[in-house]
Amino acid sequence: MIFIQGVEDIPSGLSYPCLTIGNFDGAHLGHQALFNKTVTLAHKHSGTSIAITFHPHPTRVLRPEIPLKLISTLDQKVKFISYYGIDILICIPFTKEFASTSPTQFVKDILIKKIGIKELVVGYDYSFGRNREGNINFLKTQGVINNFKVHVVPPVIVKSLIVSSTLVRELIAEGKVEQAAQMLGRPFEIQGVVQQGMKRGGPLLGFPTANIYLKEDQLGPKTGVYAVIVQVGEQNYKGVMNVGYNPTFEGEQLSAEVHILEFNQDIYGKTIDIKLIKRLREEKTFSGPQELAAQIKKDISNALAALEHIII
Repeated sequence: MIFIQGVEDIPSGLSYPCLTIGNFDGAHLGHQALFNKTVTLAHKHSGTSIAITFHPHPTRVLRPEIPLKLISTLDQKVKFISYYGIDILICIPFTKEFASTSPTQFVKDILIKKIGIKELVVGYDYSFGRNREGNINFLKTQGVINNFKVHVVPPVIVKSLIVSSTLVRELIAEGKVEQAAQMLGRPFEIQGVVQQGMKRGGPLLGFPTANIYLKEDQLGPKTGVYAVIVQVGEQNYKGVMNVGYNPTFEGEQLSAEVHILEFNQDIYGKTIDIKLIKRLREEKTFSGPQELAAQIKKDISNALAALEHIII
């Protein structure tokens, strides 16, 4: 997949461009339905499948007072979308100036002049542009005027619930990572750089941990202990992770501390991906290191049981 930031570097002369547009936070099953439809249409005409997304998220620009935490970082979103066969991903910088663009101007300047769109795929509730004036009826009218087809993809339903980024965020915040995975089509992931911690895990407790501090705008799961799969480079490992504030040691900053099983490498400063498989228990305060170490042994046993059927 080719990743393009901005519209200036969009190549000319694209073969039968088929396009979908969205924020795609989490690249969940609903988004995947859009990607699959776009790729299918492009293949049918030996064309080019394209997705347009925006960064930062429009809500952060237009409603900064809303504390929106996103399922995926931009790097993660690019990675996830690449899984689904899209040829080109275009990321448009979202600014207040861009937000003032009229839907008609967006269609004319970007979809038609820059891309030469032939077919457009959108979700059932899609709207865009200044005051969200660019609804589905508008797009269908533009399609007739400018000779491109518009396809509307219905909602994806999982266990009687419409899959959406909002729902996924709510499930993750509640610690329901197994249900979130059903909506995402894969486990929820935390990505971050391994930081120097307080170095209590190894020397004091006998269980060294890789520590990641969650940013204020980064979506974290409900505090507690989780069975996880950790990706270091190209290799996956099983592990157990605590997300919280280290109440036993009076911690103040939200962090993710993962003990990677059968692992003994120096990974300070490296980026790792942590896939949350199952929430094992609440975060607790223990009387001291000895009681905490005993509980960690139980957590490791429970994590291995939860990960027993996962092939890494």
